[in-house]
Amino acid sequence: MLDQQLVRAPEFPEGVRWLNSKPLALRQYRGKCVLVDFWEYTCVNCVHTLPYVVEWDRKYRDHGLATIGVHAPEFQFAREARQVERAMEEFGITYPVVMDNDYEIWQAFSNQGWPSKFLIDSKGYIRYQHMGEGEYLATELAIQGVLREADPEFRPQPLTVPMRDEDRPGAMCYRPSPELYCGTERGNIGNEEGFADEAVAIYIDRGVHEPNKFYLQGAWRARSEYLELAGTHGHITLHYRAKDVNLVLSPTGDPVELMLGLQGAQLIGAANADAARPRITVTQDGAALPDANAGADVRTVDGVATVTPSRPRMARLVSNPTFEEHELRVDVYGRGAALYAFTFTTCVA
Repeated sequence: MLDQQLVRAPEFPEGVRWLNSKPLALRQYRGKCVLVDFWEYTCVNCVHTLPYVVEWDRKYRDHGLATIGVHAPEFQFAREARQVERAMEEFGITYPVVMDNDYEIWQAFSNQGWPSKFLIDSKGYIRYQHMGEGEYLATELAIQGVLREADPEFRPQPLTVPMRDEDRPGAMCYRPSPELYCGTERGNIGNEEGFADEAVAIYIDRGVHEPNKFYLQGAWRARSEYLELAGTHGHITLHYRAKDVNLVLSPTGDPVELMLGLQGAQLIGAANADAARPRITVTQDGAALPDANAGADVRTVDGVATVTPSRPRMARLVSNPTFEEHELRVDVYGRGAALYAFTFTTCVA
């Protein structure tokens, strides 16, 4: 339902970087409707909603809808335009995206989280807002509503069908484990040694794991946003309740290496890149992760579920058939791998 309380949308600031476009201003769109989508490329909820935003842009662009993405980074590496551009290519985003690295636009819109959508009518007023996943039918009906207000000749289009089984009527959503950050700023470490900020510490996993905490084994260095393996092998264990498990990771936490695109392995040539990068393996409940439970970014190597981090991103580790409770162990081989956060999804078709 369209909000009849008229609140004018704030203007985009000058001096921010735009991708897929020259710098834009909302005043340029008077007479058109605008969908503003706040997102972050490692946010699992954003990953779930982006296909709908891409489809709405395709369907309604020629009917008077302009779509603008506002990328507000959660982690330092997501401030780099190169990383966001790679994600845009992966997700099929062709509409303009503005880099909101200082959260100027976020604050101007009084935004509260990722993902969030603000629908602006042809006169520049915010008419609809939704935060989080879901409500795809309501959002698309709101889009059609402002388009019809702007152009009485507009004819309703067939509504977009659910793109995932979890979005279909009848899906069940449970309360999963909360997002588990790995860095000192927000991390919840279970080892009695605690964090040794910026220093290398040797951790011992004693095998008793409380929910909503992670436990380390091996030599690790804790930074504000991430944990970085300082030895040649270590592991992190956690007890969780969810359907799917994802991990935001990077082959290195060094911002210079990420900016230059070296990532260690590229120094010796592309042919040997995978061999030189850190390697991550996943086991569940002390056993090999079955193919039926493997996430989309896992490949089986010699019977072991394996992920090779090539760039900063969200890796899908586990996809259980239903909402379940398990103990997950992630082994890291090779110095430098950086772990930022575990995220969990809940809905079951």
